[in-house]
Amino acid sequence: MKNKPLFRVLLVLTFFFAGISCFSYLMMALMMPSMQSVYEQNPTLMPEQFTVMMQRLFEVPRAYYAAAGVLYLLEVVGAAFMWRLRWAGFHCYTLARLLLLLLPALFLGRSFVAVGDIMFALLFVAVYYLLMRQLTAGQSQPPQEQQQEQ
Repeated sequence: MKNKPLFRVLLVLTFFFAGISCFSYLMMALMMPSMQSVYEQNPTLMPEQFTVMMQRLFEVPRAYYAAAGVLYLLEVVGAAFMWRLRWAGFHCYTLARLLLLLLPALFLGRSFVAVGDIMFALLFVAVYYLLMRQLTAGQSQPPQEQQQEQ
């Protein structure tokens, strides 16, 4: 049980960053058409340096942003279940991380898959697996069954 504080800190980090990412991607999916029309009507609204960036941003399909938002939401749900030491949470989190790694390749092409993203995803999944296994090792029954008996 000595690693429980580390486990909690990692889960708080996951809640925070996945929650912000979820909100950002879903807002981008919802607001993209209006952002695009405002930018097209007022191209001088932003400095010239941002023109290329904005054009590339609008080339990305809306479905990419929506899918990423939903997957980050699944990651938050997985972290919430892991907080209660449920293995289903680990599986949700892992599935979301793996699908988030595949998402750029599906929508944007293979050149958009980053090695750093793969390394961080594997690191977090491995650490969560080891900590979940350690924290649930002393339980004689799965956590769901213990709660049903009480």
